[in-house]
Amino acid sequence: MIRYFKLYPDGKPCSIRKLEKKLGFRYLSQNIFEQKSEVYLLGIKAKVGMGQRELGDRYIEQIREAYIPDVSIRNLGGGVGYGLFAEEGVACGDYVGEYTGLVRKNDRRYCSPVNNYCYEYPVLDQLGRNYVIDATQGNLTRFINHSYQPNLKPVYAYCEGYFHLIFLSLRDIQQGEQLCYDYGREYWYVRQPPEPLS
Repeated sequence: MIRYFKLYPDGKPCSIRKLEKKLGFRYLSQNIFEQKSEVYLLGIKAKVGMGQRELGDRYIEQIREAYIPDVSIRNLGGGVGYGLFAEEGVACGDYVGEYTGLVRKNDRRYCSPVNNYCYEYPVLDQLGRNYVIDATQGNLTRFINHSYQPNLKPVYAYCEGYFHLIFLSLRDIQQGEQLCYDYGREYWYVRQPPEPLS
């Protein structure tokens, strides 16, 4: 089934293929791995918490189906760029999507230039550095902006041998509300301080 999402300012429905073309990214419904077998073996050795396993068991179907609620993408202008907005109400505690991208080693590709789409993946390489999820190519969750008053929280779920970074709603989210989470202090060490979301 082909899904359509609204892209503002005109609000016309766009297929994933049209969004890729208009916004200049490659859509990935699931993570892809630069070194899948290595990440798998290192992930088995990683400490997986009971809560992460429980989240994996609870949300395995949404992860497999690449579920995301009805959302739209809007250009907020200025230094913010695009944002992701709820086009339907979301209840407190609901699954909102997975942050997908290329799972790869955290090397120079992260720093030159600074890559704003990398999120730490909870598996260490042989040098003790975390892998990252690089959502330069990824799904629509890559458009979720930072806020110090977030309505989403990112958590790791573990299922089928891999970690998945998923978003759960912290409270009821109204239709038309921007989806956001707190990127954390470390994100802003090498970047300009964030602009407040309206």
